[in-house]
Amino acid sequence: MKLGKSVIAELLISLLMIAALFYFANIGDVLRVIEGIEFKWLALAFVFYFGINLCMALRIWAILRDLTVGISYPKTLMAHFTGMLASDFTPARSGYLTTAFVLSRNNKIPLEKTMVSILGPQIFDFFLKVTAGAIAFWYLLTYVLHVNAEESILFAVIFGIFALSTMIAVMFLSLFSPRFLKMMSFIKRLPFGKAVHELVENIQQNSHTIRRLFWFILLLLGFTWLLKALEWYCIALAVGFTPDVPFAPIIFFAFLQPLVTILQFAPLPTFAGVGFSEAASVFVLMQFGVAPAPALVFSLLTRFVMIAVDSIGIREAVKMLRLDGSKAKQ
Repeated sequence: MKLGKSVIAELLISLLMIAALFYFANIGDVLRVIEGIEFKWLALAFVFYFGINLCMALRIWAILRDLTVGISYPKTLMAHFTGMLASDFTPARSGYLTTAFVLSRNNKIPLEKTMVSILGPQIFDFFLKVTAGAIAFWYLLTYVLHVNAEESILFAVIFGIFALSTMIAVMFLSLFSPRFLKMMSFIKRLPFGKAVHELVENIQQNSHTIRRLFWFILLLLGFTWLLKALEWYCIALAVGFTPDVPFAPIIFFAFLQPLVTILQFAPLPTFAGVGFSEAASVFVLMQFGVAPAPALVFSLLTRFVMIAVDSIGIREAVKMLRLDGSKAKQ
């Protein structure tokens, strides 16, 4: 009950923040920007985002194949979309771990193997976001705002980097460090602790595949980063603006997305970062000559594109829920 009230409170705060952004940007100006959207560029953004998902599912499939798991790429892709959809509505996109459970439950694959296929690549993803996001924030403060620190946003970014770095460390140690596993043996005394400890132990036994596929995973990561930059650039063109920067706009968007992602890890009472990440996008874009209305429409479209494409995973999610329901009846 308390959890439900907390979610409702966070949702209300997020809606209030979105409403405040509409007021700040002038709702009339926002509607005019929406009316002027060039759909050819928006359609291209959809294509690039779909391509990102194809690459992310490919690395999962490659890892599972290396672990001698016989699963087709289409089934892997559908499970991936389910995880992406869950991540759209969870803090710091943590719901993406759902992918591992969907793969395991719907395809009868050991959970430790599906967890390796998710956690391994995510370490590289998070490391990229921390590095690129930190560089973007440094550039913003030093060369755009010309200040040593902007306290209101500085805390959020520092906390986000710290939280993300902690996640990277825990994921890395869980995958590759037997010593860390021994140190965590005390969790066996906790409820469900023994099951969690055994799962991590089994994950480590299968983590060798990440080392074998290191360069393949890294190559796909670089390609998906490029596709994300192209996706956001196309959304900007659809809205009708380009940032005022002394370098190629695609470079700007390649670093903007990691910066906004880091801010989603800030300890704010919002629903999956809704409202705050949009506010962060608007703030950053305004520093580069973008008016509030197109900046807000851009930030909303980035979320819309994700949810629309990720909705492909609804069918697989329903399948898992049906399996759970049938087992409960038995």
